[in-house]
Formats: sequence, C-alpha cells, structure tokens
Amino acid sequence: MSGFNPQRPSLRRENAKGRAVQGSAAPQWADARGAQDHHGGATRSGQPDEVHLDSLNLDPFGRLTLALMRFHFQTFAAPETHGWLLALRCATAHVGPRAAGPLCYDIVTLVQTLRSSRSTAFRFNSEGCACCRVWLTPEERQMMELVQALRQRRTGRARAVVQMLCEGAPGEQLIAAIEQYLHQHAPEALRKSV
Repeated sequence: MSGFNPQRPSLRRENAKGRAVQGSAAPQWADARGAQDHHGGATRSGQPDEVHLDSLNLDPFGRLTLALMRFHFQTFAAPETHGWLLALRCATAHVGPRAAGPLCYDIVTLVQTLRSSRSTAFRFNSEGCACCRVWLTPEERQMMELVQALRQRRTGRARAVVQMLCEGAPGEQLIAAIEQYLHQHAPEALRKSV
C-alpha cells in the first residue's frame, strides 16, 4: 500500500497559519468529570457486533490504552499513516515526553503478543475517526475486558476472556505482557509502590 488513495480521507489538516499538519493525536473522550464529548462530527450507528465505548466504563488510563493500541494496529494495517507516531504524540500529550516512550514500547509489546496469539486478524476501529472511535469491535471489547479483569485482579475472568481473545490458543504470554504493562503504567500500581 503506497501512494495517494482518493477514497481514504487525508490525515493532513491545516493549522491556524495555513501550514499542513497531522490531525490531533490526542483522542477526545470522557474526562474525569464525565463529560461525554466523544466526537465532534457526524456519528454512525454501530455494526451489529459492535458495542458502544461507554458500555465498558473505561477510566482515562483504560481509554488511553485503547487509543494507543488502535494507533499501533493502524501502523500494521496502513503503514503509510505512521500510526506509531500518532501513538507517541498521544502518549506524550497524556503522560509527558519522558514516560511516552516506555509506555508506547510496552503497548507495542502487547500488540505484538496479541497478534502472535491469534490465528485470525484482530479487528479494530480507527482512533482517528470521530464517528468510529466510540464503537468497540468484539476483539477490542475482549481485549479491554481482559485488561480490566487483570487490573481488578479477577484472574478467573481474565483466563476466560483470554481464551476467547486468543481463539483457544494458550494466552499465558498475553496475560504476562498485560501484567507487566499494568505494573509499569497503571495508576493503581503506582500508588502501591509509593
């Protein structure tokens, strides 16, 4: 995939000075007060197997995790979009420049472990699309349920979800990668180490 595709909307925008820039990498989602401004443009109905993002009640850390994973999946699906750069910009906006690199590295580890644990493609919605980012594919829902179960130390639930997510293949490596990610970056892990 290379070159210009007239059917794919450009990620390039113009700033106030008329210079071409990439669209904002900072995703818009509910803030800590519960504001529900998920999208600024037209919306779409969810596909029959999708669920609305609000149904999982993700906190800002969970929402950031989903956004970064989507940008990295985009890197593999459409390399010319440079999703990894969007992920790095998004992470920098949320955790600062020092923590952004390690955070993105650990997200890549999750994405790669997940990709190697499945025999079929992982379907995801674009974080850059205002009307798609509010919908979760079944695979995204399972991944975020797995992350939430491990954060809440619900190992039985995590083992059940990982079996579905990995399509019956062993999921121990994915669980280990998520646990390492949570140990390094989850807010509750930071509180316990202080």
